[in-house]
Amino acid sequence: MKDRLVIARCSCGQVEIEAWGKPIASVICHCDDCQAAGLALAALPDAPPLLDAAGGTANVLYRKDRVTPTRGGHLLEAHKLTPDSKTNRMVARCCNTPMAVTFDDARHWVPLYRDRLEGAVPPVQWRICTKFAAPGVALPGDVPGHAMYPFSMMAGLALSAVAMLVER
Repeated sequence: MKDRLVIARCSCGQVEIEAWGKPIASVICHCDDCQAAGLALAALPDAPPLLDAAGGTANVLYRKDRVTPTRGGHLLEAHKLTPDSKTNRMVARCCNTPMAVTFDDARHWVPLYRDRLEGAVPPVQWRICTKFAAPGVALPGDVPGHAMYPFSMMAGLALSAVAMLVER
């Protein structure tokens, strides 16, 4: 039985990604890459916006072994900011909806774009990488902000990596 199930669904419904279990973190990222990707992906034809009013991208991070496409996986297309980037923004090419982030390296987590999620979606915990916020942009005080990554987020990432090793 899969507990705490969430479904990420594209705008037209042809692509679904399922995630289950306790998420590692729920964040709004303000890093340069997320801002640049948010602008680039929103410029695709009929794409929904990705950035919030403060220039942040909301993600919920799950262990990689707890995320799987359940419908339309063949429609997911990787977008990279640069050819040598290890980060892939996965977009449903049927409707240009950003769905998730994957990595070409050994990172053990998958961020799912929060706006795509249905089900047991956790509340946002932190705004991260706020030192990259555009000058003059007032960050909302909705959740704690961190110039980079809070210790508790890094601890959660480390503990989830250990949990994946132990459960194998």
